[in-house]
Amino acid sequence: MSPDVGNIAMLVKKHSISGVVDRVKVTYGVPVIPALAQRLKTADEMIEKMGKVMMEAKFDGTRVQIHYKRTNSEKQKSQNNGMLFEEKKRDFEVRTFTRNLDENSHMFPELQKIEKQISANEVILDAEAIGYDSKTGELLPFQMTITRKRKHGITEAQKQVPLKFFVFDILYKDGESLIEKPLIKRRKILEETISNGEVLVVDDYEETTNPNELRKYHREQLNMGLEGAMVKKFDGMYSPGRTGFNWVKFKEVEDSVGKLSDTLDVVVMGYYAGKGKRSKFGVGAFLVGVRDKKENILTLAKIGTGLSDDQWRELKTRCNEYETSNKPLEYGEVDRTLVPDKWVEAKIVVEVAADEITKSPSHSAGLALRFPRLVKFRDDKDVLGITKIEELKTIR
Repeated sequence: MSPDVGNIAMLVKKHSISGVVDRVKVTYGVPVIPALAQRLKTADEMIEKMGKVMMEAKFDGTRVQIHYKRTNSEKQKSQNNGMLFEEKKRDFEVRTFTRNLDENSHMFPELQKIEKQISANEVILDAEAIGYDSKTGELLPFQMTITRKRKHGITEAQKQVPLKFFVFDILYKDGESLIEKPLIKRRKILEETISNGEVLVVDDYEETTNPNELRKYHREQLNMGLEGAMVKKFDGMYSPGRTGFNWVKFKEVEDSVGKLSDTLDVVVMGYYAGKGKRSKFGVGAFLVGVRDKKENILTLAKIGTGLSDDQWRELKTRCNEYETSNKPLEYGEVDRTLVPDKWVEAKIVVEVAADEITKSPSHSAGLALRFPRLVKFRDDKDVLGITKIEELKTIR
């Protein structure tokens, strides 16, 4: 509910550990660690573990936590060419945070238009920001949406890739934490609080206890070009982090043979010089890793497939920016057969797919990926958001 470690430490000192629980609250302006989805491959498993579920489309955008607060409307004086004018100050403020809890409010000028869509004085919303074509209304792929992640040229980027924010949960309203309430109750509060408009859209959902209905819904989302379905426990609380089976991803085709139930987010550790056709790119394969409990990065796979010519060039450009002559300290032991030609700082996060996770005597993670391939670059994530070894054990 709160990543403010300093405040929590003061509460512990004053009230002891047992006295902290009731004093740490969801608060406007303090990001809540976002709920993350577990992984199950089949609809039968999902219904068996979760019972009645809520099905939502899984959009391929960037996660945004929106904090909105009305403020007292006041007038302020400004001067122009020696003349004094009175101007009305904006009577609300909006702050946004990434899944890693970094504030990125400057990135989303669209949210300065949402006042009329919100029936509350204070709210915290969980949403997915997705770029769209302003002429056709068609949603844009992730790589277009992520071009909005920038510190400069935001106005021009907004013109090129306007955003809609698909809101799927509400965590707080007018001084009251809602994360302890069941999902169906939060959904009703969300629909009462947010009206659909140009910027905010409350996404649709369906309810079921039937695996066949879940499969049908999942296929429909895939056919529309989305990532599949998000499956949520009908009466589940909002659980920060990846805990329990409140939320589950349903991304892959269910009956696919030999494929993992989900993709992985890994960090590029280094690269190998290209040979033959790939010599023109300067890179022919790259080494990726995952985190362990001690935050060390351990090798998991050497990837040399799944990239277009443009992606090979882009990978080399990104690696050039973070290339280093020595192995970074946070990298664990690397088998001599896997040492890359060039080391790269832990800055480039990529999403990869694979057919299987196997035991490995060579990789320091103790595991390896069978037939790994690049899906896309994940500019919305940093090294803290990559897959952990513990999570690999839940993927099959």
